[in-house]
Amino acid sequence: MEEILYLASEMNTKRSFEGAPRYNYCKSSLGLTLLSNGEFNTKYELPAQWVQTFLAGESVFYTYVSEKKNRGGQSTYIGCDSSLEVGQNSHGAARAILFCLKKFFKGGYIKPKYNYDNLSECKNSRSVNRYVLRNSDTIINFVDQYPMLTRKQLDYLDWKIIVELKARGSHKTLEGLTLIKNILNNVNSKRDSN
Repeated sequence: MEEILYLASEMNTKRSFEGAPRYNYCKSSLGLTLLSNGEFNTKYELPAQWVQTFLAGESVFYTYVSEKKNRGGQSTYIGCDSSLEVGQNSHGAARAILFCLKKFFKGGYIKPKYNYDNLSECKNSRSVNRYVLRNSDTIINFVDQYPMLTRKQLDYLDWKIIVELKARGSHKTLEGLTLIKNILNNVNSKRDSN
């Protein structure tokens, strides 16, 4: 009984990150290796159907609409930037999954950036890490081939409309910008559950 109680005390959220079992398990099971450019690679290849299911539960299709300054800073314009984002706990396998997603989609970035090979830096990072993919063609090609069977698909379809509006330059007109903002007011957590 003592052994069972001990094992239970070390499971799930009670599992120590400081003692490094989650950290070491994640690094070894996914075969994370530090490359010379400071990026990480993994030996693990995610199956497309797994990515589809994971995105259905964990991703958010974002579009940021904001006023920006041009490079010289002398004039402003309306920026409309779309992305697919996945947030995960920074400790253990969750962050390593972000490396796998980056490899799967052959692009994107993970923030914040720190040396995952250093246990101390991992422990001191912020609690949520994020994988961000801004290549809308890559996202559209994947999700159109592997549609999600949840209401997340509705968020994706609205996001795709915004990407298409931007491609036509509609975000530069008052009518188009209003349409984009109206769509954004009804997606993700703002979507009516009915």
